[in-house]
Amino acid sequence: MINLENIKKSFYLGGETIQALDNINFKVERGEFVSIIGPSGSGKSTLMNILGLLDISDSGNYILDGTNVSKASENQLARIRNNKIGFIFQNFNLLSKMTAVENIQIPLIYQGKTNEESKKIALELINKVGLSGRENHLPTQLSGGQQQRVAIARALACNPEIILADEPTRSFRFKNKY
Repeated sequence: MINLENIKKSFYLGGETIQALDNINFKVERGEFVSIIGPSGSGKSTLMNILGLLDISDSGNYILDGTNVSKASENQLARIRNNKIGFIFQNFNLLSKMTAVENIQIPLIYQGKTNEESKKIALELINKVGLSGRENHLPTQLSGGQQQRVAIARALACNPEIILADEPTRSFRFKNKY
């Protein structure tokens, strides 16, 4: 399903070139669960953004379901993202002026569902993530954990084949008090 071949990505930062990814090669088959771990600054988020088609590599090939998406247009990438990939971002990326249910509806509307269809699906997902009664709350009216569950519901809304979660438990980390 996912095949990365010699993926490279660098950034120009503070007057120097930072090599975030250098010849990354791996495959993920349908049904596999994969975790990517490493220290801060090791390229995990950069890799997730490439896997999620939010960024492109400088070189190499990304084959997704037999299609080389490294060569795809922006419109093609947007269609693939909407139909195949659910993304749970580190900071959730909820739209602050939209309610929980409206945030979940967004990918469904982009997929062409009517407001009525998308709202029905969003409300079902609100129930599944345990937020019944909070569907009309804005992100600022939700706790960090509740915002995370809205982000998870949004990622699941279009029933994607791939779920990418960038530090999905970040808001639950405990800091050492000593």
